[in-house]
Amino acid sequence: MPKRFHSSMILAVVFVLGILGGVAGMVWAWPGIRARYFHHPRPTFSQFLQKSLNLTPAQVPQVQEIYKETGDLSHTIHQQFVPDYTRVCEEYVQIRSKERDAFAPVRQEELDKMHQVLTPTQWAAFQKQRTAAMKSQAERQQRQDSCQRAGQGPGNPGGPGGGGGRGGHRGGPAPSP
Repeated sequence: MPKRFHSSMILAVVFVLGILGGVAGMVWAWPGIRARYFHHPRPTFSQFLQKSLNLTPAQVPQVQEIYKETGDLSHTIHQQFVPDYTRVCEEYVQIRSKERDAFAPVRQEELDKMHQVLTPTQWAAFQKQRTAAMKSQAERQQRQDSCQRAGQGPGNPGGPGGGGGRGGHRGGPAPSP
């Protein structure tokens, strides 16, 4: 067989293997695809208790009712403290803004000094790195700022005070060992 045919076959095989590897990597790496097709859901807390404590069929609804009542009561208690959490978050935002304003002249002086020391090429690279770092910091802070999430959804899930106040493990995933 001609050498050109062998080269074409090798190229085709490598191409097909690359596509297959990409698809396999995508399925394995993407959490959404992995969760949709390969995820094995954890048992609820009630199922965990039923299995670990060998609950009788008569005990299961009683245990579920206990956790439902406790969760509802925890939610009610949490709701009483939401105004306090909101007030604290608003104070935090105001204090943080004042702090940034106080640091602004110091940062500007730092930048002026750096601009005097660096060459134009170094200054451009420094500005680019600084911009990227500021963007990364802003994204990280936004993800971590529980005050921004305080007003989300019923019971403020993810906000300050934690998870909307639905206490216990009523129907949620079983605790990790």
